[in-house]
Amino acid sequence: MKKLLSVIAFLFATAPLSFAQTTPDSVKTYVIQALDIMKNHSLNKQKVDWEKLYTTTLEAARDAKTIRETYPALNNALEELGDRHSRFFPKEVFDAHNVGYKSLGRKLPMPSGHMIDKKYAFILVPPFYMFEKDEQLAYADSLQTIIRQLDAQNPKGWIIDLRLNDGGNMHPLLAGLAPILGEGQFIGWQSADNVITYDTVRNGMVRDVTGGKYFLATPYTIKNTKAPVSVLVSDKTASSAEMIAGAFIGRPKTKLIGTYTGSLTTSNELYKLSDGSYLNLTVSTMVDRTGKVYGHGITPDIALDLTNNTITNGYLYIRAAIKHIDKPKK
Repeated sequence: MKKLLSVIAFLFATAPLSFAQTTPDSVKTYVIQALDIMKNHSLNKQKVDWEKLYTTTLEAARDAKTIRETYPALNNALEELGDRHSRFFPKEVFDAHNVGYKSLGRKLPMPSGHMIDKKYAFILVPPFYMFEKDEQLAYADSLQTIIRQLDAQNPKGWIIDLRLNDGGNMHPLLAGLAPILGEGQFIGWQSADNVITYDTVRNGMVRDVTGGKYFLATPYTIKNTKAPVSVLVSDKTASSAEMIAGAFIGRPKTKLIGTYTGSLTTSNELYKLSDGSYLNLTVSTMVDRTGKVYGHGITPDIALDLTNNTITNGYLYIRAAIKHIDKPKK
């Protein structure tokens, strides 16, 4: 605490005179608190000129009379981190995510699935953005229910569609797809200090690196755990959807099919500020089960030469997916 107070005192003393004279102490403290969190935890903390970022951010917020008026300056600071993934959530935005879809009068997004030619199990996996626990479990359970129903029809293989999934909350998806992924460590994270840790899937539970746990009351396992899998991706497949695609990398008889993904293969962590707002800060880079570190988009195993016609592209994806399932490669 003494060290933090010394830093704050130093920054106050060296801040532009106009900032010190016109800005309330509570506002200055708030900005410095946010900058300190970035400096201590950002994935790119070793690449940033922190003296410059503190100076420019304080200067940008010098006319702020309230904490809320500092938000644009903090958003600019997050952009300067250069990770393309960090975000600032005002309290009301975060609270909306936390209360869930139903409380906001919105329909809960749900996956869907069907058989293709009575041979291939197709599952559409939409993005899930909220943090409300019961809704997360409902999403994961619905995904496993679909898998159970399709598995009863003895599919030759599985097609997982992530083409339009632009991210959000990864863990309901990971828990829901566990019957196909299996058990173990499929997705990991490398910190700015090059420490690698993995999320784990075991006995119907997903445990993330922060200690969070996601249970399913009746977890399912597919009958043919060696069935081939085609994972469909596109340039719209981003963030948590890229993590799900990454979790399949290294699984036997599994191929990613489509185009280079959205290049947000980094993980964020929430840090609460004094007014109830949050920094959703990028703190680590994705690592797949083989140990490969990303931080960029994922190149598919089977690249498709797409057209401007959505119907034609859909046909190309499904044809490639089926071709892989019929004659899978390791």
